[in-house]
Amino acid sequence: MSHAIRNVIVGTAGHIDHGKSSVVRALTGIDPDRLAEEHERGMTIDLGFAPYEHSSGATVGMIDVPGHERFIKNMVAGATSVDVAMLVVAADDGVMPQTREHLEILKLLGVQRGLIVLNKIDLVDEDLLELVLEDVADFVSGTFLESSEVLPVSAVTGSGLDELRQSLDSLVSEVTPHASEGPFRLPVQRVFTVPGHGLVVTGVPMSGQVSPGDQLEIVHSGLSIRVRGIHAYGRATDDGRAGHSTALNLVGASREDVARGDVVAMPGVFRSTRFIAVDYRHTHGETPLRHRHPVRVHSGTAEVQGRATLLDSGLLENGVEAPIQLRVDHAMCVAPGDRLIVRDASSMVVLGGGLVLEAGDGRLKRFKDRVLDELRSRRETLEDPGRLAQAIIASAGPRGAQLSDVALEVGRSVPDLRQDLLGALDEGDLVVSGADRYLTSAAATQVADELVAALKGAHRKHPLLDWVDLSALRSSVPYDESAVQAALACDERLETASGGRVRRRGHRGRLTPELEAARDHVVETLRLAAARPPGIDPAFTGLSEKDHRALMDMLRSAGVVVLVGGLVFHREALDHMRKTLIAHGREREGAIHIPDLRDDLNTSRKYLIPLLEFFDAERLTVRHGDQRLLRSGVLEGSDDAPATDDEGGLA
Repeated sequence: MSHAIRNVIVGTAGHIDHGKSSVVRALTGIDPDRLAEEHERGMTIDLGFAPYEHSSGATVGMIDVPGHERFIKNMVAGATSVDVAMLVVAADDGVMPQTREHLEILKLLGVQRGLIVLNKIDLVDEDLLELVLEDVADFVSGTFLESSEVLPVSAVTGSGLDELRQSLDSLVSEVTPHASEGPFRLPVQRVFTVPGHGLVVTGVPMSGQVSPGDQLEIVHSGLSIRVRGIHAYGRATDDGRAGHSTALNLVGASREDVARGDVVAMPGVFRSTRFIAVDYRHTHGETPLRHRHPVRVHSGTAEVQGRATLLDSGLLENGVEAPIQLRVDHAMCVAPGDRLIVRDASSMVVLGGGLVLEAGDGRLKRFKDRVLDELRSRRETLEDPGRLAQAIIASAGPRGAQLSDVALEVGRSVPDLRQDLLGALDEGDLVVSGADRYLTSAAATQVADELVAALKGAHRKHPLLDWVDLSALRSSVPYDESAVQAALACDERLETASGGRVRRRGHRGRLTPELEAARDHVVETLRLAAARPPGIDPAFTGLSEKDHRALMDMLRSAGVVVLVGGLVFHREALDHMRKTLIAHGREREGAIHIPDLRDDLNTSRKYLIPLLEFFDAERLTVRHGDQRLLRSGVLEGSDDAPATDDEGGLA
């Protein structure tokens, strides 16, 4: 059963014992502290969840985070989902260390809306309350909370709660609910089993939607799973969507297969990596970030240790933005545009954070203009999957990029990304080869430039040839087949023909009068000789060895003559012999009678044996013991003889 849900998450923030959980309890009637240890110790240890009823009647998710510095990793795991922040400050305590740290985390995660709850006003007099209000106003100056309401409340007496609800409802109404577009991705916050139902994972989807029966995967392991059922805010629902707390009952995995920090997602769209390029901002005033600084990286609900590689400097101080690469000890599932937090590995303080630019395959080199330019291009295109994909394809250069690989980097399904790139293909900015490999038009032109240069060399080496065999040309061009085919398809300087031949457009071989005479003599002699061709050698043509070889290469390339063993036949004569062979076999139910065939072709055994071996290679005939037979497909096929390529093989 579905119910009205507004895809917005409200999250608490603030120092320990400032009453975050009490405020959530007062607003929702739900105690977010679900662990016995939390009640015993009187402090929030892990994330708590509660449904909040908006004035519209829709349910809004509320996440309560721990305030103790030891549980910052749990706080970040919840804060990554927050759309509206409630910064809770105790009136009897004022701004404290985790108040500052939590607000810094919210800023780094890109939270744009919130309000300030000045709790425990029942414990202070009016004069102290005024001082705390001034302290809070100074504290939030210059942040996204600078113009936000400060709402004095008491979660114990209920004073100010009605005003808090009105302000919170108004703020939530201003937030555009998350769209359910894109591939489904859910960072796992909790994992547990329910008797009679099995494995359940919970979290707030970052994108997409999911329904019962859908196939998903645990990204780090690739384990395939199926959604049996979905709950949201304590009720069964028809789907789970980006922006609301979701519980998935899964089939195909056990409790040991998944943990907080893992990601459950649409199969084949996301990947885990140990190399994460980030547009990073350093915000800690006392601890600079140094090259190879040991850090803890928080992304989604995951926390992983690693080191920071500074790509264009040796040290970053407070307020500095720069590209870095995080090299983490265990692979994390991230996608471009994700926000992450970086903490010092030893002191655990928040150093800074930033936007993921690349979930890479390996180490990036420092102080390299090409690397920095590519990262800058990615930063400029993060908001547009199609433009980001183009930047990734451009960085691949002439080798191009497989669309499925680009989709993994962008965090988008292949069909959606193909649609995103249609405009660039129509405009000619991109070129695609047959195997879904994409190149920029500039990269295809670079490949074409090298093909043209190689063709010029080939034409100089073989001045009589109109065409050059592409397979021979490929050895002098350092690109794979897909890049070459893309260049051939889009560059007007290049011209192709059947049989895998290529030339510069309009190129013609040059024949001297002597070579023209030799050519005509060879062609006419072979035409008349039919199945009894003479030996064609320099003595026959009257040419030098070099010119003779060039002439015969030209005639073979043009398809005028065919080499059969050591003999040269005219193409027309060979076509006639092929048809004669097929007719001969069909008259004899597939059997080839050598003496009769020799007479039919008006030839001798000297020529017939190489011809039959040639037709064996063409798969017209097959040897069976001492006999030779037409292949069954030829025996039952049409009267048309199969065509051959320019080297005498099947086209």
